Amino acid sequence: MSNQIVVTGAAGWIGGHVCRVLRRLGWDVVGVSRSPEVAREKHPDRPWIGIGSELETAVQHAGRVLDLAGRNAFEQPWTSDFVEALRSSRIDPTVRIVDALARTRVRDPVLITASGYPACGDGGDRELADDAPARHELVLGSIDAEREDAALRAADRIRVAVMRIGLVLGPDGGAFPALRRPFDAGRGVVLGSGRQWVPWIHLLDVVALLTEVLADPGYRGVVNAVAPQPARHVDLARALGEVLGVSWQHHVPAARVARTWGGASELLLHSHRLVPARALELGFAFAQPDLGGAVKDIVAG
Repeated sequence: MSNQIVVTGAAGWIGGHVCRVLRRLGWDVVGVSRSPEVAREKHPDRPWIGIGSELETAVQHAGRVLDLAGRNAFEQPWTSDFVEALRSSRIDPTVRIVDALARTRVRDPVLITASGYPACGDGGDRELADDAPARHELVLGSIDAEREDAALRAADRIRVAVMRIGLVLGPDGGAFPALRRPFDAGRGVVLGSGRQWVPWIHLLDVVALLTEVLADPGYRGVVNAVAPQPARHVDLARALGEVLGVSWQHHVPAARVARTWGGASELLLHSHRLVPARALELGFAFAQPDLGGAVKDIVAG
């Protein structure tokens, strides 16, 4: 059996970490990037391809795909053009990959596609397990729901796992450095009411879960990639304040958060109480299940 895997989004934050682990596990990783020349200069340890017809060729040959492509939602203000870029950068590669996998001759092909917690919409205080239906309620949630539909079209022919990835916390990327900034300045903040549920996960755990889903055929359909102990935003603020030794009780009104963060504020102000029922059922062991311990680990670097 071939050990080759195609990874879209391989030059991104999570993708880069996953690729390093996959290589250590013996996988032959083919990275996909919109700018393969730039990616090759930064990461010369793996082969790179662009997003032309070479994508379909590589997917058909490998038969295994980790589909993490997608522009960073915190990258810039959400203009109409950028929202379209968020959509096309996620959905277009997935559609092409599904079509290419339909033509592969590789035995037991696998597609693991990234989605996100906004796909469930604002759930208030309700626990949202892996079988919670996708809802076209939020901007990014609607995009995620469309991407899930595109990936799951192939589920009758191949093994498909759709990862509803939570707010990934790590020291070197994602939203955590920006969320930490006011605390480093000496005055932490709570965004909005603080009662909204944050479906967080430590970077190391999301990487480990992605590799486990690849290896374990028991994972099919939607998989919540979130920590097993849900927390409210106020809990995140408290954990940061306690670890850094600063006050954390200052509330920033939701309207001001929306003005500051723009469209991306929907990722911070809505409530998503996701639980990783499927991962726990299949025995996944979280290295950082507790928010306080995770924040302490990240701040320690």
